[in-house]
Amino acid sequence: MPISAEQKEELTQRILDVTERQIAENGLAAVSTRSIARGAGCSGGSIYTRFSDFDDLVLAVNSRVLSRFGSILADLRESARNLPVEQRLCGMADAYLDFALGERNAWSALFEHRLPDGRSLPDWHRDDHYRLFAMIEEPLLELDPKLTPAQAAALARTIYSAVHGIVSLSIEDRLGRVDEASLRGQLRLVILALAAGLRQTPPSGSL
Repeated sequence: MPISAEQKEELTQRILDVTERQIAENGLAAVSTRSIARGAGCSGGSIYTRFSDFDDLVLAVNSRVLSRFGSILADLRESARNLPVEQRLCGMADAYLDFALGERNAWSALFEHRLPDGRSLPDWHRDDHYRLFAMIEEPLLELDPKLTPAQAAALARTIYSAVHGIVSLSIEDRLGRVDEASLRGQLRLVILALAAGLRQTPPSGSL
């Protein structure tokens, strides 16, 4: 007997919930089709009636994670709207660190997951990232209203990359663990230096 659209959607959400929970609890490497099927109470084959393959499922879960972090940034944007730009950017960097520390496995899965060679990241998932960048672009345009959209987008990616690099290298022990207070100080130093440079010497041309 065919299942209804409602039953299909319920199965999809159950699979996503189970996968997200298993990644959060055990990390991406510990998650498999078998463990998801067991947790969701369905067959492995049923999973792939709702998702094209395991990569598609992980991307969907990672999209949820990005959306959750995006909501945090959106709330921060509203509550800090009247603060100086530098403080708002530092607040975003702190929020990123808090998220990485508080949801370590989910955050790590965003960067651990690799698509097979020859397969590109789908546009809808790129858009998940671009929406985060757009929240960084807003305060940058306040620092220098003469920035073009392309320049603001490039600077937002630069700031995101700088913050991610500091956080990733530190909390993953790649170059030795840094205590949280020092890590926040490093993030603030980088953000303030970038903001000061932008105020003094706005970029010219396309970045």
